[in-house]
Amino acid sequence: MVQTASATRPQFRPGLARIADGPVPDPAAHAASGATPHAAAAADSAAAAFASAQLIRIEGDLRRCATRDALWHHLANEPVVLLPFGQAVVFEAHRAGSAVRPRWWPASRRPFDDRSWKAVAISALTRVNRDAPMVRWYENIVRTLWSLGEAERGMQAFELPALADPEDPCTTDAALRHLLWVPLSDAGQPVKGGWLLARSAPWEDAHHKLAARLAAAYAHGLSAIEGRAKPPPAWRRHQSKLALAAVAVAAALVFVRVPLTTLAPVEVTPQDPFVVAAPVAGVVERILVAPGAQVRVDEALVQLVDTSLRSDFEVADQKLEVARAKTLRLQQASVEDATAKRELAIAQTEQSVAVAEREYARAMLDKSVIRARQGGVALYGDPRDWAGRPVAVGEAIMRVADPAHVEFQIKVPVADAVNLHEGARVKVFLDASPLEPVEANVLRAAYKAEADAAGVASYTVTARLANPDAPAERLGLRGTARVYGEPVSLLYYLLRRPITAVRQWTGI
Repeated sequence: MVQTASATRPQFRPGLARIADGPVPDPAAHAASGATPHAAAAADSAAAAFASAQLIRIEGDLRRCATRDALWHHLANEPVVLLPFGQAVVFEAHRAGSAVRPRWWPASRRPFDDRSWKAVAISALTRVNRDAPMVRWYENIVRTLWSLGEAERGMQAFELPALADPEDPCTTDAALRHLLWVPLSDAGQPVKGGWLLARSAPWEDAHHKLAARLAAAYAHGLSAIEGRAKPPPAWRRHQSKLALAAVAVAAALVFVRVPLTTLAPVEVTPQDPFVVAAPVAGVVERILVAPGAQVRVDEALVQLVDTSLRSDFEVADQKLEVARAKTLRLQQASVEDATAKRELAIAQTEQSVAVAEREYARAMLDKSVIRARQGGVALYGDPRDWAGRPVAVGEAIMRVADPAHVEFQIKVPVADAVNLHEGARVKVFLDASPLEPVEANVLRAAYKAEADAAGVASYTVTARLANPDAPAERLGLRGTARVYGEPVSLLYYLLRRPITAVRQWTGI
C-alpha cells in the first residue's frame, strides 16, 4: 500500500487533544473558566462551523479517491479531525470460510459464522501486517460481531472484553477498550466493509451520528468506484423452491407414461378397388365415363383405337368362310372321288384353325372396349389427358371403387417413424372437417420405406375406421393423421428429436 498524504496529519492519541488545523473550541472549558453565556454560545457556534467545514472537506477529498486502497487509507486517517479515536481499522468482507468455533465461544449461542474479514487499512500505518497479533485480534473481534448478527443491522458500541477472547494478551493489555463498529453499506446494498474505531473513553451519541454520516459517504464512494450491485433476480431469491420444483418436474417426466405419437399426411382411399388396366397395347380413343361417375357392372369405361383389331377380325372371318366353302366342296366330291375323300380331312382341319383365328380376333376386338367388373365410382384424372395417349399392356387407366368402403393411407416419414403394431390407434384430422377428428386403427404398415414424388422416404401405413358403422368419408380427401405408438416416458417424448439429432451428429 502507498501512504497517502493524509497519513502525515496528526492523529488523536490517548492523552493528546490537538489537530492539524488548530484546537477545537471546547464549550465546557469556556464555562469552567467563568465565561459569559454569550461567549459560550459563540464557542459552540465556532465548534459547529469548524466541524461542518471539516466534514465538507473530507467528503470532497474522498471523491478524488480513484482506487479502493486510496479510499480505505482516507477513511482510516482523515476522519480523526471529527471523531476523537485513538485507532481506526478498515475491514473488507470476503466469502465465508470454514465454520470453526473458537474455544471461548459459548456452546449455547447460535452457530459460529466464520466469515472472512480482512483488515486493509490502519490509521497512521502505510501498510497492514496481517501476521501481527493485534491485527489478528481485531479481525477475530469483527468476525465474532458478524456471527452475532449485530454487524449487518447497524452500528454497535461495546467495551472490552466483550466479543473478544478474554484470555488473549491483546484483550488484557489493550489501552483503548471502548470500540465502535460502523458497517459500510450504501442505500440498501450488501455490507462490503466495516470501520472499527477504538478509544479509551466511552462513545457518545454525537459520535454515533457523525460516524454514521461518514460511513454513508465512504460507502457511496466505494459504490462509485466499483459500481452498485444489482439486486438479485427473483429466481435467485427462490433457488431452493425452484430446485424442488425442478426435481418434481423431472420425476414427473421420468415416471409419467405417454404414448409416442407422430403426425403424417393422410388420404382417404378405397378398399380393394378394381383397377382398370389396358388388356392390350394400343391407343386410348376416349374415356366413356366422367370422373367420379357411378358405374354399373359390365358398363363400358374405356374405348381403345380398334382399327387394326377390327381388320384382323374381318380377315379371320373371311378365311373361315373360305375354309367352310372348301370343306363343303370336298364333302360333295368325296362320294365319287377317293382323292377328294382324302383331302376332306385336311380341309376340315383348316376350317378348325380358321374358326380359332376368328375367335381370337373377336376376343381381341372385344378387348378394345374395357368394361367394369364391379360397380362403384370411377376414379381418374382429366379425360382430356387420356385421349390419344398410347398405353402398354397392364398400364392402369382408372380405378372403380365402392364409396361406402374406404380406408386411410398414411405416409409416415422415416425421421418421424414410431414402432407400430396392428390395431394401433389413429386419429385423422381431415382438411374438410378439422374440428371433427375420425378414429381409426392401423390395419398394416409397410416394412420398407419408399421415396415419394418429393423425394421424401416414407412408410405407407393403412388404417380403417374404428367403427365400421360410421359414415364413410369422401374418397380423395386429405388431411393429417396422428399415429399413436408404444407408451414411453414423458422425458423421452420431449427429448426424442434432440436425442436423435445428437446421435446422428456425434455417432454415439
